[in-house]
Parts: sequence; C-alpha cells; structure tokens
Amino acid sequence: MEDTRCSPYHNCKRVSRLQQRRDHWKAGQRQGAEKWKPRMRFLVDGMLGGLARWLRILGQDVRYDANTKDNELLRIAHEKNMILLTRDEELYHRAIARKIPSALVLGETEEERLAQLASTFGVSLNVNMAETKCPECGSDLKETPKSDVGVEVPQTSLNLYDQFWKCTDQNCGKVYWVGRHWNRIRQTLEEAKKRASLEK
Repeated sequence: MEDTRCSPYHNCKRVSRLQQRRDHWKAGQRQGAEKWKPRMRFLVDGMLGGLARWLRILGQDVRYDANTKDNELLRIAHEKNMILLTRDEELYHRAIARKIPSALVLGETEEERLAQLASTFGVSLNVNMAETKCPECGSDLKETPKSDVGVEVPQTSLNLYDQFWKCTDQNCGKVYWVGRHWNRIRQTLEEAKKRASLEK
C-alpha cells in the first residue's frame, strides 16, 4: 500500500510502505531511547546474528540464540529488562503492545542496521578494546600476554602483532587481535557513522 505526500518545497511523491515503517519506528522508538541508554542490554532475534556480533565488538551487552522462539524472546526481554531487536514485524508489534522496548531493524546491510541503532539508542560506533565483548559468546575479553596465546594464534600473526585479547569464558576461550581484517571493520563503521549522521 502507498500514500502520497506533498510539501511547499518538494513535488508530491509516493511514500512506500518501507518509509511508513521507518516513520513509525522513529516515532515509537526515540521516545524511550534516553531512558534505556545508561543500562542498555540487547536481546537479538535469530535473523540478526551478524548484528549481534557487531554490537558485541562495540562493547554492548547482547544476548543471542538463533533457536529461541518468539514467546521466549518476549518473556526474556520482559523479565530481564532487555531491548528486543528484531526483523519480524509481528514480533515487534507484540513487544510494543506489551510495553517491551523494541526496535524493528529495517536495514538490509550491517552499515544500515548499525546506523539505525546509533540514531535510536545512541550506540557508539567506535571500538574500544577495553570494553569489547567476545563476538562469539558475548563474554568479557581480557588482554593476554603473547606467550599465553601461542596455541590459538597462527605463527604469522604472532610474529606481526603484540596485543591479544582472550575470551574469559572457559567454554569459549577465543583469542582476538587487531589484524588486517580490522581495515574492513573500520570501513563498515565509518559508513555506518555517515548513515547515522543523515538520520539525525
């Protein structure tokens, strides 16, 4: 379904259903953004696994399980006071009806999705390794001496880099370092920042 809008400065134009959804999202979500900003904890649905990893890299507290059912997501979000992030319109409206803070994530790319959350909830798009969570499981990372990560890290990376961070969850224990792949991470975040500035 489409509608038509006019303004004194622009020609009449058709507004797609996607734009209507964006307008609804902006009106509904920005009202509670400041309330949640100091203690944000995100619950991410199964369609947004990539976004969950990005938010953890940015130091956000994120819970993600690809197999969690909708009713369980609603229960967890309500009981744990978490912000539900979803691509599912029906789930989003169910959350809003129950007064559960939620965002309908509209973007098709990670840059668009990160920009939306930066605009809505004030998520910082800068990486601080002192705050970064394990992208895999969401646990804290701890800076670890090079001598203690030899088994988990390729020799070429050990030769090139000096700083390493290890997941504090013993069941995970993954090791991270700022390598060449960080160029791609920086590019994604810079593009997200540009998009976020346009949404203000």
